[in-house]
Amino acid sequence: MDTAKEQLRRYIDQINEICSLSSPQIGDVSGADEYRATLIKNFIHIGELARDNQKTLEEAFYPFIQSQDKLDEEELEMMRAFAAEFINAYQLTNIDAPLVFYQARRLLQEADASGEDEAIILALDGMVTAAYLMICMTARLMPVDDVCLQYQQEGLRAGERLLTYLEKEKFLTLSPEMKELVVINARYIRVVSEIDGVPQSRGELDTILRRMQAAMALAEDSFYREQLPDYNWDLHRFRVYEYVCSLPDSLNKKGYTQEHLAYIHDCSQAMWELYKDPEAPCRAWHFTKNIYLYVIRDAFLAGESSKEQYKRQLEELMARDFREDPSEDVPVVMLAAPLEYVEVLSEEASLTPSEEQQLLQFYRNLISYLHQTPKKDMLTFLLGVLSLILRHFIELKEMSFEEMGLSLMAAIHPPTYVHTLSVAELAQALTRHLLAEKPELFAGLPGIGSPEEAAAQKEKIEDFVYHAALCHDFGKVLIAETILTYGRNLLEDEFGFIHAHPDLGAYLLSRNASTKAYADVARGHHRWFDDSQGYPEGFKVSESPCRTVIALVACADCLDAATDSVGRSYKSGKSLEQALKEIREGSGTRYAPWLAELLDQEAVLQEIKTILTNGREDNYRNAFHILNEP
Repeated sequence: MDTAKEQLRRYIDQINEICSLSSPQIGDVSGADEYRATLIKNFIHIGELARDNQKTLEEAFYPFIQSQDKLDEEELEMMRAFAAEFINAYQLTNIDAPLVFYQARRLLQEADASGEDEAIILALDGMVTAAYLMICMTARLMPVDDVCLQYQQEGLRAGERLLTYLEKEKFLTLSPEMKELVVINARYIRVVSEIDGVPQSRGELDTILRRMQAAMALAEDSFYREQLPDYNWDLHRFRVYEYVCSLPDSLNKKGYTQEHLAYIHDCSQAMWELYKDPEAPCRAWHFTKNIYLYVIRDAFLAGESSKEQYKRQLEELMARDFREDPSEDVPVVMLAAPLEYVEVLSEEASLTPSEEQQLLQFYRNLISYLHQTPKKDMLTFLLGVLSLILRHFIELKEMSFEEMGLSLMAAIHPPTYVHTLSVAELAQALTRHLLAEKPELFAGLPGIGSPEEAAAQKEKIEDFVYHAALCHDFGKVLIAETILTYGRNLLEDEFGFIHAHPDLGAYLLSRNASTKAYADVARGHHRWFDDSQGYPEGFKVSESPCRTVIALVACADCLDAATDSVGRSYKSGKSLEQALKEIREGSGTRYAPWLAELLDQEAVLQEIKTILTNGREDNYRNAFHILNEP
């Protein structure tokens, strides 16, 4: 029988294999039919790997996490090595941050019980890193969920405890390795100090800057320099400057004062001077355009340049065509810089033709980049920036929010894109048949005031339902890491992330004129028709003017999800008969009472069967062709 160490090693190897299997590279298949066949074959294998992985967790991981017994040194090293293989906070990559976070809590509990400084420092460092990655994941749930703040508090508590080891008497007792780790965390605490999009008080902003100033002061203090003579203090200075310069957002929504912004601008100039030195160690760690982006933004916020100058600088920064010249700078040029540009333009009453064209090109380049680039190694970074782009999206005549959302969904998780197309087709078909018999059910929809108007505007209603269904799962783009958790059962917190996606989708849709009418459909598609169960709890289907559309999309969602095994639960899909039986049994509670009668009609059943067979295959072909576009 394998040892726990061997089991965990196999778990890591299989998680990496699952990542590759779940997102086959388009260039590795010859066509759309092979793409779908590959996905089906891959997800059958994913199911086998996942079952073995779950067994490993239950036998070799959860017992350590849940046990109150003291871990021996071999067990501690095994658990630390397991965590180290799963995350890289400096590159913002992780295989399974939630799992590592639970482990970090357990290791900190073990270290505190031992009372040994080295064990405590290692555990606190692990907690800060794990909390940071969880903040990056859950910040995308804001503003509809404040779970991110809980992770921030745990990270801050760990960071503040680490800073106590900078007290000189304590510092003297530490090994060189632990001294270096404490000094690094003096600057690294910045990453858990604030959350993008969350307003902070003047006192909190002052505290963040004081922490950074204290971290910088370490490099000037002869005591710490003597204690760590081989430490790279120049790189330390640069990293502190970088953390300071990254504090504001493009429009200063966080509320830094002009005094703060002047100080941040001074730091960006100092950082730029350090970076320009060809021998500077920081050059091996950073992208030139990333550093330059901070410099021009901080100059704008400090009043050293105008908004027009800043817009032109951003346009110049993103001028080259990344598709012909791929490089390490692409993530910054194609993601961070366009986000700055979008946020600046969002304050404008109207855009010039040149700005519209520039923005359209940015959106198209972004979509092309995401469709053609492997993403698993930088998913956290990608999703963090994409969530902000979606929140600040500016609709154009040639690029609607619906088009952007579908394009991103296809890039991040093709099976969800295919599911969305199938749900839209099913909901539209059900609508067409329902309109023929009970048009009065649609009275109250936007622009439909009476049963007579519903009967007279059937095409308009069908179109509304189709597009509402296309947008119903947009919130999943922001929780893609959880959707992509195929290698194990979800943890308790992760069910909360899943349950947040209807509200997230509604929030995004409501911010754009062309999609705000669909917000209730996104919010309500997992809520029961009688409002007794489902999520989100505060939403009332019965009070929504879109209640009939919500019921149709919920039914279509169930029919497709229950009968498809690719990309959803890596289990065999149910038969259509089983899915229909569940809907009939839930008639009047989970599902609308009129659905059972509708689904008993032979014409309706035949159309559903066609959509779930030939239609689904066509939708996988659609996904392949979109991802394969140059």
